[in-house]
Amino acid sequence: MIRCQHCGEEVAEGKQFCPFCGKPASGEVVESHQVPLSAETASPERAAGTRAPAPRPAPMSGFERSKDEGDKSRRTIFIAVAIVSAVLVGGLAWWATRPSAQPAEPRLEGALRPGSPEFEQARDRLVIEFNPDEHAFVNERALGDIVITLRPTIRNFTGRTVSGLELRAIALDLANQPIKVRTVIPVPNQQGQLEPNKTFSPSILLEGIAKENRPANLKLELTGVKFK
Repeated sequence: MIRCQHCGEEVAEGKQFCPFCGKPASGEVVESHQVPLSAETASPERAAGTRAPAPRPAPMSGFERSKDEGDKSRRTIFIAVAIVSAVLVGGLAWWATRPSAQPAEPRLEGALRPGSPEFEQARDRLVIEFNPDEHAFVNERALGDIVITLRPTIRNFTGRTVSGLELRAIALDLANQPIKVRTVIPVPNQQGQLEPNKTFSPSILLEGIAKENRPANLKLELTGVKFK
């Protein structure tokens, strides 16, 4: 008999593998007077010639469970914060570009208007110099819209002092349809009056236009005038 060098059990000579542990059985020779391990002292698995079951992992400690639960809670909080942040950013962008109700357009009281003979004569002598390529400036805002600033030049050749001036700025798309319309009264709001043979360059803003709806053209019209 020889003794298995791995599990220590006695194996008959000539056996290449230990019937108890299944590993190569080469080892020291057991003297005939040595008493084999009795069935009472041997483990049931060894007595039956089978391998002992693999040890079970130790149960998770309370500290490990609390650490694992804490990691899951932090991941949940991070995900929730990311979702809320995305919703807030989207809400701000929508608020900036939403189609809001237009406020009432200002109106120059007591002004001469299109259709009257005096207005037509005044319009021929109030020269509005405006070229969109030269007198319009586009700025993009972080909230997703654009602001267009119009800087025309008004020349007064009427021979009279202009005390009130009403203009309408229009942003048009490719189909020549209005995207944004705004009426302003630069005289007297930006300048008290415009004397004969003088010039004036008002600043007119068109705000709240979406970037994807950038105008293809801009127009500026005289809609009302008053004389001193």
